Amino acid sequence: MSSFNEAVILTVGINVLLALGYWIAVSTGKYSFGHTAFMAIGAYTASILTVNFSWPLPLAMVAAGVTAAVAGALIGWMALRLSLLYLAIITFVFSQLVNLLISQWDYVGGASGMLGMTGTTVPLVLGCVLLAVGYLVLLSRSRLGLAHRAIREDERAAMASGLRITRIAVGAFATSAAVTGVAGALSAHQLMVITPELFGPHQALLIILYCVLGGVEYFWGAAIGAIALSLLPIYFDWLNEWYEIVYGLLFVALMIVRPQGLIGRGGAGGVRLPRLVPRRERESVG
Repeated sequence: MSSFNEAVILTVGINVLLALGYWIAVSTGKYSFGHTAFMAIGAYTASILTVNFSWPLPLAMVAAGVTAAVAGALIGWMALRLSLLYLAIITFVFSQLVNLLISQWDYVGGASGMLGMTGTTVPLVLGCVLLAVGYLVLLSRSRLGLAHRAIREDERAAMASGLRITRIAVGAFATSAAVTGVAGALSAHQLMVITPELFGPHQALLIILYCVLGGVEYFWGAAIGAIALSLLPIYFDWLNEWYEIVYGLLFVALMIVRPQGLIGRGGAGGVRLPRLVPRRERESVG
């Protein structure tokens, strides 16, 4: 395998893992605008352990996932009981705080970043993706997966049926953060150098777009969205300079034209428009 093809597989695989991790949170109808914080936590945790303490990468990835999960559970517990607007604000502010802390922390290189990480391989990335897919397949067939869908479709009805909304949502958020943290660890050891700029708002937009493009109804829709948006800038060089504008316009267009994503039924996760009843029909009913 050529180095170019290997780099493409690694990039696509890590982005698919980011999309699958984000989808776990979205499966409960909770949209985070700061998942890059968990990606950064995983990346720097694993990098510190491998570079400064000579840990093997797989073990450092486990530690990165656990650390990100703890952070996700804490943020989720504070934010998920609030409205979606406050959830978006809190997660975005949290990501900015994490980014600011990293840029001021000399131990991890500050704004200059860390370097010297290595070890990400194609089998390791594909293995993590397969584990995530296996978990999501089991989740979609379990009672917990049905609870996620019930919360996403109608939170009040789910609460009336006896589901513990906050507990389930926090658990999903923590699991989502763990998968995102592992993806961050893999990304750091692929790039071999990481800086706070890599985990800015542009990366948060990309993670959201993976799910929005593919659709939030099925986890494999998010994976397809990640594959598509990962390959576009690789084979269309001009997108590297304009991708923030192009992807931003794509996000707006999807929200207007097909809010349920490319894969998904019109009623699932989309905007239901009111049915216009003809005047004659209204008069006949009256």
